[in-house]
Amino acid sequence: MRRLYVAGWIVAFLLPALVVVAQTKGPKVVKRAQPPKFSKADNFYADAFKEGLVGERPGNLNQAAATAAASPQTPGSATGSDSGTGGVAGSGWAAVISGTTVENEIKALKLQVDQDVTTPSDFAAKGYKLARRDFSMLAMLFAIAGEYEGDVRWKNDAAAARDVFARTAANSKVGTQQVWQEAKLRKDELTDLIGGSSPYTGKPAEAKAAWKDVCNRAPLMQHLESVWEPKLKPLLADKGQFTANSEKVQHDAEVIAAIGQVLAKEGMEDADSEEYTKFCQALRDGAKAIVEGAKSKNYEQAASGGAAIGKSCTECHENYRA
Repeated sequence: MRRLYVAGWIVAFLLPALVVVAQTKGPKVVKRAQPPKFSKADNFYADAFKEGLVGERPGNLNQAAATAAASPQTPGSATGSDSGTGGVAGSGWAAVISGTTVENEIKALKLQVDQDVTTPSDFAAKGYKLARRDFSMLAMLFAIAGEYEGDVRWKNDAAAARDVFARTAANSKVGTQQVWQEAKLRKDELTDLIGGSSPYTGKPAEAKAAWKDVCNRAPLMQHLESVWEPKLKPLLADKGQFTANSEKVQHDAEVIAAIGQVLAKEGMEDADSEEYTKFCQALRDGAKAIVEGAKSKNYEQAASGGAAIGKSCTECHENYRA
């Protein structure tokens, strides 16, 4: 009992003291690192504009950024296999025919070649004549694409394609079995090219065309006649038809303008005659007036261009048509 009494007295005496100690104990103190001290040597300034910017402002500060924004290198850009970046400086083709028209006309001629080159018997009967006309046009268009200064599809393959289609067009003056096989090969290559393959990759060819070796006047004139009289001329005879078909008008007129330009090229038949080249230039300029009229929906301008084409054709045929 005595021990219990003593223990109880100790607890009763110490408990209040423990409570007081607990209440007066402060929070735990955490020691932290001192903040760093900076000076001008650390590239910090009291006034960055006064102290940090020294000298004159560069005059071309935004040039690099503007160049990068204007010429982004992205997949599928003009540096791809379809467009290419070559061409012939000063060719002037972009002012005569658009890259879109070149592409669309090649696609349209591909459908025509599918009808020209079917069986050996049909080819021997009349197909070779149509094939000569259409292969000549294809050679002309690929020659333009090879020289084109702007973006145009198949530019990298154009010069090689020009040479093989020019050769087959020249051979298609007859409809023999051998020529049919050659024409069939061109037909298959054209299908592959339009489908995305590159059948002419690695075949060397000069970008600048030797026009006397590319095409002859007769098949180009045959194509011009097949477009002008039955297709384009009727659309220019009626304002409503012209307005409703302005894109078709522009396409056909650009093709005719390109033919007019090619007919006057060095080495082409009668291109050394000043009188003849004036007829060719009138044909080209009349077609370009139609193009501008179609773009601006100006029927009078387009009709005037059509009249110039008609006059040029009539006067030229009186002197040069065999």
